[in-house]
This record gives sequence, structure tokens and C-alpha cells, in this order.
Amino acid sequence: MNRPITERVAATTRPDDRAVVTELHELHGARLFDFARHQGLGDQQAADAVQEAMLRLWRELQRGTRIDNPLAWAYRTTYRLAMEQHRWRRALARVMPRLAPAHAAYAGPEASDAVAVWSMVDGLPPRQRQVLYLHYAADLAFDDVASVIGISPSAARTHASRALATLRAALAGEDPR
Repeated sequence: MNRPITERVAATTRPDDRAVVTELHELHGARLFDFARHQGLGDQQAADAVQEAMLRLWRELQRGTRIDNPLAWAYRTTYRLAMEQHRWRRALARVMPRLAPAHAAYAGPEASDAVAVWSMVDGLPPRQRQVLYLHYAADLAFDDVASVIGISPSAARTHASRALATLRAALAGEDPR
């Protein structure tokens, strides 16, 4: 007897797994989306990255994988998805001119794919920008920030300290007081 797909999925889904993913998305989905946007993804790409991160989290939980900090796991996965998207776009930009007819000029990625221009924080080196965003905007501890971007906690603190010093110096140069 064939049951509808929704019944089969519900029968294989553990309620606690579903609750973890649902609660994480409800409480932190908007911040994950903002994080993805700050990694240079457009609105649709950021929404897709968050959705994919939630799906991967759910799958891992279904496999029985023990995830001690689902929030940090979700940020790390979103970060990796964003970097994957950037690699794909760079590869596409290298290949497209070769595939285009000789008379057609390839203008590069569409404006919707362009990285949003950040203010002063956006001008910082990428690692410093990421550490500041994860620590202050996403409210992650330095240990979790380190886990998300694959560096040591002391390196995360160092990047944050250098970024803040750069911002202070820039602000002091703009404000004549």
C-alpha cells in the first residue's frame, strides 16, 4: 500500500529533529539571511543558502549525527554555501567569454549578482569583516566564530581587535574633534 509522500516523510522524521530545525530557523533565520547577504549574496541567493543550510542540518540530524551547537553549524554551512556560490560565479565568469560568440561582448555578472557595497566595515579585509559580523551582528562567541570560518579562537579575537582598531583610526580621521 503506497502512502502519500507527506505521510512517508512524517513517519521518518523524528519530532525532536524537526523541532530543532524549526526553532533554529524561527529564532535565527533572519540573522542567517543577513549573514549570507553580508557574504555578498543577493536576496534570492541568501534565502536559498539559508534554506539549504536548514535542509542539510535536518538531514544530518536524521542520519543521527550529533551536532553540539546547531546555530554555529548553520552559520558554518551558510558561510560554506556562500563561498561555493562565489567560486561558481568566478568559474562562470572565466568560462563565459570563451563560450560567447566572437562578436558578442560579455559584460560579466548581472547587477543583481554584484556584491553590495558595505560602509566602513565593508572596506575591511574579508576575514576581519566576517569576524566582526559573526561576533557582533550574529552574537556568536569567539569560539563559535572560529568554528564557523575555520580559524582558532585566538585568531578570531585578533582579527576583531585589528578590525576595531582600523575602524577607530578611520573614525578619528573623519571626526576633527
